Amino acid sequence: MESDEMKKKLFSCLTQQMSEIELLNSMYPNKDELSFTDTSILQEVKDFLEDKTDYTPRHIDFVLYLFLQNMKLEISINLPTFYPDDEPDIYIRCNQMNRQQESRLNRGAMDFIKSTHNHEACIYSIVAWIQENIEQFTEVEKNSQELIDENTKYTEEVKFARYWIFSHHIYNKKKREEIVKLARELKLTGFCLSGKPGIICIEGSENDCKEWWKVIKSMNWKKIVVRKIELFELSFQAKEQRFSKFEEIIFQNASSRTNKHADMSGFSKYMEEYNLTEAFNDFFGFDNNT
Repeated sequence: MESDEMKKKLFSCLTQQMSEIELLNSMYPNKDELSFTDTSILQEVKDFLEDKTDYTPRHIDFVLYLFLQNMKLEISINLPTFYPDDEPDIYIRCNQMNRQQESRLNRGAMDFIKSTHNHEACIYSIVAWIQENIEQFTEVEKNSQELIDENTKYTEEVKFARYWIFSHHIYNKKKREEIVKLARELKLTGFCLSGKPGIICIEGSENDCKEWWKVIKSMNWKKIVVRKIELFELSFQAKEQRFSKFEEIIFQNASSRTNKHADMSGFSKYMEEYNLTEAFNDFFGFDNNT
């Protein structure tokens, strides 16, 4: 740790995390209700709290399954190192809801977290909010403007697009799965660099890129922004398209204590392989003339 003060803060945060995990385990004791991505992380936290190691534990990552109104909700939860000081990373998925309903539910949960977060454990409060508000997100929702957009979007001139997206981090397993799944459903190509920072490149029809971004940005993110959009005439797609599929890529930094920081050197070489060095420099604000 950088200092005794930082270690004290981490100790306090991890202690609260484990207390909340214990509470959730008592409330949801069945295997089909609470599932941990990697249970060995819990032991890492215990060892740290018992002063058996100075190694900073990895983030606790788990899925809570709720059964409400004949629907199964998957609440994917990632606890940042300094949660509950930091907000939790949450994404909700439900196969019985359509994409618009699911997006609205995630936006609602994100707004609730941001408006109520007071640096205290809040997972149970979020679960309670979902239980109390789920009905409003299962109603049929399609206002007149959405109908207009749907009827007109295919009559507009179609362009080939490439979106460059920056996120503070991309750790959450379910979010990563959704990023890839939706891109492939919409026949987009590109990549998702998980870790810290998180970087995404998608390319394909401009309308499909917009649709993908509309869903992904509705998830609960600490920070996610489109840094650059490239548009080309459709006739230039064969020349400008850089990828043949969409995939998740990982370049881990061996010097990182938690092994979750992206290796920018490895990523730079990857971009060079796809003739995107100029885009890489532009994305990070480097001077392409030097």
